[in-house]
Amino acid sequence: MRAIVRQLRALDYVALLVAFAVIIVFSYAAAGGGEGQQVNIESEEGNFVYPLNEDRELTLKGPLGTTDIEIRDGRIRVVRDPGPQQICVRQGWIERSGEWLACLPSRIFIQVTGANDEDIDAQTF
Repeated sequence: MRAIVRQLRALDYVALLVAFAVIIVFSYAAAGGGEGQQVNIESEEGNFVYPLNEDRELTLKGPLGTTDIEIRDGRIRVVRDPGPQQICVRQGWIERSGEWLACLPSRIFIQVTGANDEDIDAQTF
């Protein structure tokens, strides 16, 4: 091992640093990078697109009543739904590109999308 290290020259170290930097940049880009994420909301009132990095509260009307949705700190969730069991509320926060939640009693579908929406799964890494 020491013989190999002794044979390395200055440009070899530069090449290794560049290779590591390229790996880090591409890994960050493949993971979504956190930029350009938005949320698509489909409901009976229409289809809406909001940036995920702007905090807001929404109220949408459905067949059973109103559903309250919250976008905060780059995440989105259903705060209150008209169903007695609050199933939509229990789904919790979603934040990564490709994640979705559906509130069937209210006929609302929420999906997080981003600039890098390729189908990435655990096998990709």
